[in-house]
Amino acid sequence: MTTESSATPRRSSLAPGVRVVARAAGLTVLVGALLTGAAAIVHGAEPAAAAAVGAGLVALVVSFGTFSLHVVASAMPSASLLVALVTYATQLAIVLLVFLAITRGGAFSGDLARGWLAASMVVATLVWTTAHLVLTARERTPYFDLPTGGES
Repeated sequence: MTTESSATPRRSSLAPGVRVVARAAGLTVLVGALLTGAAAIVHGAEPAAAAAVGAGLVALVVSFGTFSLHVVASAMPSASLLVALVTYATQLAIVLLVFLAITRGGAFSGDLARGWLAASMVVATLVWTTAHLVLTARERTPYFDLPTGGES
């Protein structure tokens, strides 16, 4: 019949989002480990620890924020934009406050360590953003479902 829908029932939109978050986080952690190794080889233990903390902080904060956004978007899509804006602002505030606490505190006192901390945070953010965009585009998850009653 011409009125039958050829669309297959959709899975929950949470599963593709979780896959994307896990893969982007994995790539970010991998790049953080490479930066940590480079810092250890070039400058020693303290800069390596700073690089690990910076990349780990970014991976943790953005993974949790993005996962939370996927949960809300799958449960209540109409609140997605508001939650996305609040999540983004909260992520920025958390990363900035932790960065300030680390740099103003005595955790990494050397300029090299602080440089590696900042560099690893910037690189981890760029890797996360790129990985998330590419993986989301490759997932090909539709933005919305068409009505099941035919054309409208």
